[in-house]
Amino acid sequence: MNALNATQSAEIRAKSAAAGPKPIKPWTILRYDTDRFPFAKIISRDVYKVKQLDLLHEFVKSKRKLLGMSDILTQKDNLSAIALFQKSTKDSPFYLFYHHFMQKVLSPLVGSSLSYSSHPNMRVHFPGTDSESSFHHDILVTRRMDQMNCWMPFTDVDGTATLWLESDYGRGDYAPVPVQYGEVLIFDGGYLGHGSVPNESNGTRISLDMRFSYKGANTRIEGVTLLNQIVQRNESGYGFKRMYR
Repeated sequence: MNALNATQSAEIRAKSAAAGPKPIKPWTILRYDTDRFPFAKIISRDVYKVKQLDLLHEFVKSKRKLLGMSDILTQKDNLSAIALFQKSTKDSPFYLFYHHFMQKVLSPLVGSSLSYSSHPNMRVHFPGTDSESSFHHDILVTRRMDQMNCWMPFTDVDGTATLWLESDYGRGDYAPVPVQYGEVLIFDGGYLGHGSVPNESNGTRISLDMRFSYKGANTRIEGVTLLNQIVQRNESGYGFKRMYR
């Protein structure tokens, strides 16, 4: 695992203390209806032409063998798979459903318009390949105190295939967070350490990640308020009930 050095750790502790209030919880998992938002089906059909996304690596290996290449996958293969996804146009079914999810599920959950990326980061993490992202805190790069993170896998993930978070701010005790297809991990990625490890599982992980905030926000208190509202409404069942009205 790639841990922060002493200087970075000290900077994060100082920034966290200076930021002021902390959210009720640093992360929560939001459920959604995969029949209403069939992301995996769309990606399988339109991007990779396979029946099971978690077995995409087997399809890639078979193609490599036909070309007389080694079946050992590397980070380069992850990037090639991501590049294939990036060919999707902004009016493709996937992006239409993505915007629909943000505007009809997440925005109503917080009762406000949201600012978010129109083209989120897509990740492909094949079994046997290195970490997709070393442990880090987004605030060191973004300088945005108001943003929260949304991480959405399109395959069931756990252990070395999923995202790892610290249990609380500054702990450095990174552990995997199991997330199933149909769930979204919402967390305070600016100040809560997170990252991934080499994928030693038997499945491919395909996921989306992006940052979002209240539209026009720029303060830490706005970010904390945003996450608190998601946690409170989500864990009371309000958000899930609202989706199925």
